[in-house]
Amino acid sequence: MPDASFSDPNRSSPVNLIRSSHPWTKADSAAGFVLRYLTPMRRQLTATLGSVEDADEALQLLLNHLINAGFGEHRRGRLRDFIVRGLRSAAKARVNEVPESRRDKIRLDDLTADSKEWLSYWREGLLERAWRSLERLEHVSPDSPHFSLLHSATANPQATPEMLVVQIATDTDHRIDVASIREHLLHARSLFAQFLADEVAETLEDPSDDDVRQEMKLLDLSRVLQGIQADGQED
Repeated sequence: MPDASFSDPNRSSPVNLIRSSHPWTKADSAAGFVLRYLTPMRRQLTATLGSVEDADEALQLLLNHLINAGFGEHRRGRLRDFIVRGLRSAAKARVNEVPESRRDKIRLDDLTADSKEWLSYWREGLLERAWRSLERLEHVSPDSPHFSLLHSATANPQATPEMLVVQIATDTDHRIDVASIREHLLHARSLFAQFLADEVAETLEDPSDDDVRQEMKLLDLSRVLQGIQADGQED
């Protein structure tokens, strides 16, 4: 088995909360950008309309509108607020096509920007995108299995360094030195935190460090930064 050296010159780099320079308000394609968040949108519409089929029809209405009109005059604020307004409009339009016998089960009043359900779906969507970014990085640099290591540690929080070494060797055919696995795990967490911060920053209009921190706190994502340097400050 090859020895995983995890050689990376940025290992000790802190998380830059505003590293991303691609906020949603500057996207060239409104529909293309919003499609990144198809999973939480579809989950929310399914919960609201009570049907996957109705959710998909409503999604198509929203995407068609974005293709034709873009973000229009609403290109400001938080993307999740813009999206939930679009979801509500699309859901209301879809209600007209739903048989009256099923309309009493539709929960349009619950589809609001500050609903716990929507915030939960949005939070999970951001986490899923950060995980995919870390996984893509491993595909590009297979000698540094950061995704596999962090995924294994997250799936089994009680795993010892020795257990993680065995798991990584089994999953990736890489052997990691037990003495250095904690350092590698911290670096994997830092990479994941950076990808997540990038995701959050891109959903804000013109974010500052404080804006990203506040959004992560509101979405219950602050724990991702615990023990990791963020912009030179210990969180």
